[in-house]
Amino acid sequence: MGILDIDIPSWSIDLIYGNTGSGKSYFAGWLVEQAWEKGRRFIVLDTKVKNHLGLVQLKGVRLLKVMVGKRYNWRKLLEFDQVLVVPTRGTINRLGVEGLVEQYYKPLLDEIFRRDRDRIIVVEEAHRYNPSSRRPGKELEQLFREGRDGKLYTVAITQSIADFPKLLFRQAQRHFIFQHYVPNDIIYLNRMIPGFSELNNQLREHDLIEFIPPNKTRIIKRELVVRRTRHFG
Repeated sequence: MGILDIDIPSWSIDLIYGNTGSGKSYFAGWLVEQAWEKGRRFIVLDTKVKNHLGLVQLKGVRLLKVMVGKRYNWRKLLEFDQVLVVPTRGTINRLGVEGLVEQYYKPLLDEIFRRDRDRIIVVEEAHRYNPSSRRPGKELEQLFREGRDGKLYTVAITQSIADFPKLLFRQAQRHFIFQHYVPNDIIYLNRMIPGFSELNNQLREHDLIEFIPPNKTRIIKRELVVRRTRHFG
């Protein structure tokens, strides 16, 4: 167990957001480690080649590398309890993140929603799943709206919170927020989170705020988040 004790409930919708390099993926990987220690089922959909690769050091975690031109049996993949999915460098070079999401990750999320139960789904660059800041993508919306029935616990990670649909934002059960610098983002978050500016000003690099609506907040100091696996992000 890490130094920081944090609840991993049977179901939740968690949003993790902050600027590029703020520590979002490091913290998300730490959450996955806590889930692993509790024997929870999970799948991580990474958008980078090595970002979360250290998680395969955890016993039982299966790795799938998505390669262009290959067909995948998602139903078979979901027979494994703990899975990390990453693109190959060739996949990113040919399709980009947008193509990876459209051709592989959206169909996988749809399969999870229709057939899976009792799993944590970690979605990197979650803003890319939505057509616009006003309109959520079908795959995320159905997980956010209806995932509770199947205990499909979603962890959505984004660096573009102002571009993330408010419909999804308001359904989150927990928010993990890293320090923000962009004035428009700060204005946006002040409307959504009580006392955000004051809390944001207290953060050091890699510190974060835990916000549980409607008004519960705490600051999590960076030194309390201690990974057991290597982070490549």
